[in-house]
Amino acid sequence: MESKRVLERKELVLQVIEKNPGIRFNEMMRVTNMKNGTLSHYVKRLEDDNDIELERTPRVTRLYPAGISKDEAEICKYLNMPTQKKILLFILEKKIVTSIQVRDHIKKSPSVVSVNLNELFRAKIINRRYDIPANKFSLKNPEMIRAVLDEYYPDLTEKYWLRSSTNA
Repeated sequence: MESKRVLERKELVLQVIEKNPGIRFNEMMRVTNMKNGTLSHYVKRLEDDNDIELERTPRVTRLYPAGISKDEAEICKYLNMPTQKKILLFILEKKIVTSIQVRDHIKKSPSVVSVNLNELFRAKIINRRYDIPANKFSLKNPEMIRAVLDEYYPDLTEKYWLRSSTNA
């Protein structure tokens, strides 16, 4: 039988993952205040129990709740990155944007905007329509983005809808 402390820590790790799907392992160490070895132990146990899923890439491990689809996981990954999150929410709100509008909204340099838009485009999350004088960007599947926000980021959804409804 597992001790109460072990169950509490295991439950804490699971709760953090459920509230932050796609969280990076290093961020998880900071949030839970656990050392690498301790967190690795609980992550391994949760993975063995099929309570979570891991995405391992060179230098980055992301943690997701069990049952999340590949497409949802990809969206969550970008919603955990501050610049991409701002871009995605801005496009969700405006529907079609130019890189200049994105730059003005997120207050980043043109090169940062370009790199982030290209990454979202390569990930097949946004569309790019070539146009003169500026390319237009839109979400490939805004309904899925909204569904992921509603399911995994209810606090963010609430802030987003409150802000967009006051701008209407």
